[in-house]
Amino acid sequence: MDKKFTIVRYFAYGLEILLLFVLQSTPNFIPEVFGGRPLLLIPAALTIAYFEPEIPAMFFGIACGVLLDFGYGDNVGYYTVILGVICFVLGWIFSDYMVVSFFNATAFSAGIITGVVCLFFLFFYIFAGKGEAGMYFLTHYVSKIIYTILCSVLLYFLNKGLFRALLDY
Repeated sequence: MDKKFTIVRYFAYGLEILLLFVLQSTPNFIPEVFGGRPLLLIPAALTIAYFEPEIPAMFFGIACGVLLDFGYGDNVGYYTVILGVICFVLGWIFSDYMVVSFFNATAFSAGIITGVVCLFFLFFYIFAGKGEAGMYFLTHYVSKIIYTILCSVLLYFLNKGLFRALLDY
């Protein structure tokens, strides 16, 4: 089997991740909606993991996590560890047990994005002892979660197209 399309596909995923990191970290490029901006690298890692096997999915999750950790600077290793583990498990589940469909991908993305962002809030806001946690969550994190889930729909179709266009036959 010829593996040249696999290398090209992984290179395309890498470019996508770098582009999304630049877009996400550019001030005032992506507008805030109700106080929150999307975390574009989380749905990118998840949608790549739906189509790739466990090990490549894990490495793309780790790459997205490292960039998210560098982008925020105050949470060393959180996104790297959590996205690496989640993408490994997703790659395993979707390559062996489930069929990748729009409904499955959207449901998994919504649950995982909500869980990852809420855990981040719990660890780095509530456990840090910052005040008025409930109001801060409502004004910043709820919109960030919804905005990120909506972006995951677009990234699903992008990565599905990349995977199908560069599939090894």
